[in-house]
Formats: sequence, C-alpha cells, structure tokens
Amino acid sequence: MRVIAGRWKGRRLLAVKGMHTRPTSDRVKEAIFNILQQYITGSNVLDLFAGTGNLGLEALSRGCSRVVFVEKDPRAIDVLNKNRANLGCVEQTTVMRDDVFYAIKRLSGRERFDIIFADPPYSRGLEALLLNAIADSDILCQDGIVVLEHSSRDHQPDRVGSLIKLQDRRYGDTAISFYKKE
Repeated sequence: MRVIAGRWKGRRLLAVKGMHTRPTSDRVKEAIFNILQQYITGSNVLDLFAGTGNLGLEALSRGCSRVVFVEKDPRAIDVLNKNRANLGCVEQTTVMRDDVFYAIKRLSGRERFDIIFADPPYSRGLEALLLNAIADSDILCQDGIVVLEHSSRDHQPDRVGSLIKLQDRRYGDTAISFYKKE
C-alpha cells in the first residue's frame, strides 16, 4: 500500500496484519481520485471506517486541507497514527476512536465536509444505514460528495434522503458509488 500522487507520492503506508481490515487497492484508489481531482484541493475530508487512513492520507497528499478519520479498531488506529507520524501530517488530521454512527451524530452541527469517504465492511448491510445517517445529519456541505466503497455484488439505491447517486464504478469485487447532496 502506497501513496499514489501528490507531495508524498510513492511513500509506503503501513497496514494492519491479518484479515480484519481491507485496504482500498491502489487501482481503485487511483480511479476514485481521478474522478475527484477537481474537488480535492482545499477540501475538508471525513474518512469513515478509516482503517489505516489510506484514502484520507491520499487526499492530504493531493492537497486537501484537513482530514477527520473515524475508526474503532485499536489496532487500525495504532497503524493509522504511525502513518500520520511518518508522513508528518498529525497537525492536519484528527482521529476519532468511535463507532461511525455515533461519530456522525457527534460531528453533525459542528463540522461539515466537502468529501466523505465511507468503506464499511462488505456484506453486512451497513451501506444504506450509513447513507441514511449521513443524509439525516448536517455533516455534508451543500456541494459535498460521498464516496461509498462496497461489494460489486451489492446494488446501492439511486436516492437516499437528500443524497442522489451520481454514478457507480466497478473494479472486480469492489464497487464505488458516488453520491451528492440534492
């Protein structure tokens, strides 16, 4: 796992040993950021189910202003903190050790994000619940984008509350759905 582009291009990121986390592949990550390139610079990013910080750290490398990482696994948080320190971006980041749904409630009304990355565990049915929680909260900016990573076997709804699906992309077992606030 590495940073693909930007100021930390080519830098390796540490990963959690074992099968509890599933980092976004470089191929999928590159595709996501090619689609988002016009939105990254200066953006405020929320990385839900952050794991080791792969997506949020890529956004920082490409010029976003700030990232809030939400993760509850202590092993993943330990690796995330090492990755933040190794890249020298601790000041630009915040780590919340919380359940994602609780974190959304805590952030609502306090902070808004231009981009929200969400990579929940596959095949647990969390995607619709997560999209509803985001739609019902006040954490997404008016022109903000939600990037939902999920199994390519799972179809995501075209609309969830105030969120409208812009497009889907499939990459083997992984699919990415992009949502925007109506």
